[in-house]
Amino acid sequence: MNESSPFAERSDQPCRFTGRLLQWACEGLALAGGLILLLLMGLSLASLLGRKLFATPVQGDIELMEIGMAVAVAAFLPLCELHGKHIRVESFTLRLSARGRCLLDACAHGLCLLAALLLAWRTSLQAWDNFRYGDVSILLSIPLWIPLLLIVPSLLLLALASAWQVGRHWAASRAAPEP
Repeated sequence: MNESSPFAERSDQPCRFTGRLLQWACEGLALAGGLILLLLMGLSLASLLGRKLFATPVQGDIELMEIGMAVAVAAFLPLCELHGKHIRVESFTLRLSARGRCLLDACAHGLCLLAALLLAWRTSLQAWDNFRYGDVSILLSIPLWIPLLLIVPSLLLLALASAWQVGRHWAASRAAPEP
């Protein structure tokens, strides 16, 4: 029964203290993202029932769904990166040596690191601009800087997970035998 748990001990989990701390942070953020999705499902159900039974949907339900989904999706990215569960096209790398595949993986995770840092930087600047100019959502007048600010820690944790993967694959490439 323990093997069915998504958080059971696996060989792809980080083993050092820093890695375990990173894993804990990524799992906590992913659980928070899952909770947000559950709340959004409840909101959607309440809006649907209100629309069908009482002819009054939840005001601003689409705005809340958009904001909540953006925050939830960003919350899942670090755990996905930490476990290397992104889409791969392995048919192109089948003929590479183990060392070549590790180096290619290190480069891919390095690009993810750069993208995460760029997105974190630009998202934080956008949040600051939205705060300064008082931008709000149309129906509910939710300050737009709040959800943007909630996304930035996810992107920074994604960058840390990417850096961890770069180091892990770089070390594996050095340990792999040369062809």
